Amino acid sequence: MKRILMLAALGLMAASCASEQAQSPDPAFVQEAAQLADTYQANLQAELSAAIKQVGPVGAIGVCQSAAPAIAADLSSKGDLAVSRIARRNRNPDNAVPADLDALYQQLEREPLRAGKPHVVTATIGNREVFMRALPMKDQPCSQCHGASIAPEVKAAIATSYPNDRATGFTAGDLRGAMLVTRPVR
Repeated sequence: MKRILMLAALGLMAASCASEQAQSPDPAFVQEAAQLADTYQANLQAELSAAIKQVGPVGAIGVCQSAAPAIAADLSSKGDLAVSRIARRNRNPDNAVPADLDALYQQLEREPLRAGKPHVVTATIGNREVFMRALPMKDQPCSQCHGASIAPEVKAAIATSYPNDRATGFTAGDLRGAMLVTRPVR
């Protein structure tokens, strides 16, 4: 009897945790998060495009290495939303998929595009609202540094800047990573 009660209690706890993750975040948060993710992506793409034009893909690696975290930090400092990029196959280990967000990330892995657009998943997990949007691999300019066929000089620059790089070998449409925006639950 004790065993049955303990199993029932464990089942209720698991259901409680699952329902906590299934809670939808505030629609206003989702809208703000989408706008912040758009801004981050546009700013980073502008920096990278300018760098590729000025110094080529080898030089742009250093720009990406410094610009991406600086842009995220700047945008995150302007309110209670925090923006970043995450990936299972990451270039920077600081951008690994957090364990508590793995189930959401798996949804993006199964379906990076939905109706031709990057798939978005949202949830309230623990004490924060979460917005995650897929970053499907684009052929250009992304494939120059993340594709299956990378120029030797680019490979060498990546190896120098990111000795533990795992972010190559992608083809157009593959899930390259995700934009992540979080906010403490209000």
